[in-house]
Amino acid sequence: MNYHTVKLAGWKIKLADDFPSGFESVFLSDVQLPNGHRSSFEKLTSSKFASVLKFSVLFRAKVYHLVLKRYLNRNFPDILKNLISTRADRAFKAGRMLREKGFSTPPAVALCQKSFAGLVIADFLITTEVQDCLPIYQLFIKLTDSEKRELMEQFGQTVGRMHDQGFCHGDLRLGNVLVKKQDGKYDFIFLDNERTKKFNNLPMRLRIKNLVQINMLRESLTDADKTHFLTSYLSQQQIPIDKELFTKEVESKTAERRAAKGIRTV
Repeated sequence: MNYHTVKLAGWKIKLADDFPSGFESVFLSDVQLPNGHRSSFEKLTSSKFASVLKFSVLFRAKVYHLVLKRYLNRNFPDILKNLISTRADRAFKAGRMLREKGFSTPPAVALCQKSFAGLVIADFLITTEVQDCLPIYQLFIKLTDSEKRELMEQFGQTVGRMHDQGFCHGDLRLGNVLVKKQDGKYDFIFLDNERTKKFNNLPMRLRIKNLVQINMLRESLTDADKTHFLTSYLSQQQIPIDKELFTKEVESKTAERRAAKGIRTV
């Protein structure tokens, strides 16, 4: 997807070429315009360091379902990082990079930024709402054992390809992975990409970090689920990885992290 830059009411907007000229005037407006209008915002569940709103835009007789995400500073280092690149900007770039490599993320509609004296003082990211899907952990309880095995195998292959291509997802909790089934295959949509990074050679500690993030919701994962996932994951790696040692390291780091969060291990 390509983008062009427009300016409106003090905002600099990177708008996807797929959207018609003038579209930005509707989602930035609080009033009904002659060529369309925006619905009220519906607040979605999010961390305390972000504000996520769902809304719809009617523009030239077509309805668009969108999500707006505004990132809030978590600490002083965030403020310093924002002098170089804001969280919305990083999420925009990482999501675009993943999509270019064949991984699914919510398509970015617009990156909106307002600046003063060369510094961004306000910004937010708008993406297309991904419909007819569920977080992967919610889908687990709806599947038969054979369907769940198929899901875990395909999920393992997808994360394996991501790692093999050098990507580390910034927060690979199962709540950040949406799933929908299309043409007999599961499509995994990755959310919260602002900390996702690309490496020439992905360090082993970051591979383990992502798998620990997945493993933290272990009450939803049986031993068979984890085996199906890991076998499929390793099948995508071009570097040799000792399955037994790798598994022990993931389990050990998971136990450490759960203990640090006060989560009882069953």
